[in-house]
Amino acid sequence: MTKTGIFGGAFNPVHNGHVRLAEEAVKQLKLKKLLIIPTFDSPHKDTKLAPFEDRMEMCRLAFSHIEGAEVCDIERRLGGKSFTINTVRALRNELPDAQFYLLIGGDMLFYFDQWYKYESLLKETKVCAVARDNDSLVDMMEFANEMGRIKVLPTQAVEISSTEIREKLKSSADISGLVPKAAAEYIAAKKLYSEA
Repeated sequence: MTKTGIFGGAFNPVHNGHVRLAEEAVKQLKLKKLLIIPTFDSPHKDTKLAPFEDRMEMCRLAFSHIEGAEVCDIERRLGGKSFTINTVRALRNELPDAQFYLLIGGDMLFYFDQWYKYESLLKETKVCAVARDNDSLVDMMEFANEMGRIKVLPTQAVEISSTEIREKLKSSADISGLVPKAAAEYIAAKKLYSEA
């Protein structure tokens, strides 16, 4: 069985918090492969997403230094709303020898029980939550224990939000330190997020 991380999200845009989460997960879980999966059509977000190809490319640039990381377009191939359970099951068909670790941010942990078919996700993957913002590790551990089958990675991720970055870009503010350099250059070259 190949230990394979699944890290999905809008990545609108990708930022250093995402990169830190990925680095920590690979190190702590000893992942051999990490699939970065940009959402094709989010069932939860009303925010207008940058074009899928642009978000794919930003992810390629941002995660290229992580050994075993690869950007995967499975949600575009599946089409329709991107529900995680459908993505996991499609990946299971493509990678039958993989042991899947579903990576989620600490902010997602507290409403994981509202995800579509979350009980199936708990059975079919090892769910791992990484601290984000000022989420209390103790609160996360308590919630994870109540849910069962969720591992909390003891790391404090970088405090950054994609919303904050988009707001800065609209007003032409500096985003250095928030977004990986190559991704920031790509955003500038394509003039992404510059219009309201």
